[in-house]
Amino acid sequence: MRFTLLFLALSVLLTACSHRDTKLSQETAGTWTRQDLTTWTNPVIFTRTMSPDGSFSESFGHSNALVTYQGTWLVKDGELVMTVTNAHGTGNHGVEPVGSVDRCKIIHVDEHQFIYEASGHTITLSR
Repeated sequence: MRFTLLFLALSVLLTACSHRDTKLSQETAGTWTRQDLTTWTNPVIFTRTMSPDGSFSESFGHSNALVTYQGTWLVKDGELVMTVTNAHGTGNHGVEPVGSVDRCKIIHVDEHQFIYEASGHTITLSR
């Protein structure tokens, strides 16, 4: 009986996590930009498009040194997991080498903002 209750409790917890991940995935899909990187003397470009099919494209850099990363993404246990499968452009590709996997804790996402934590930094993207 005790194991049955434990099994049921775990099943309910896993179902709730799965539902939350599905909702976060739906809210995360779209095109996001980061505005706080731009300065008057050195404008930085950052755009990330996360498609509902689980693919992403991210452009990062300056007008004369821009890199575009492509790959796959998913939400698992409240984290955004992105795997880089391709990188091209005129900037430094070593920032996110092909094959790298990034995990970011999702703090908040809605129709206007996407806030997550990566490597101890809180990052805010907007639509």
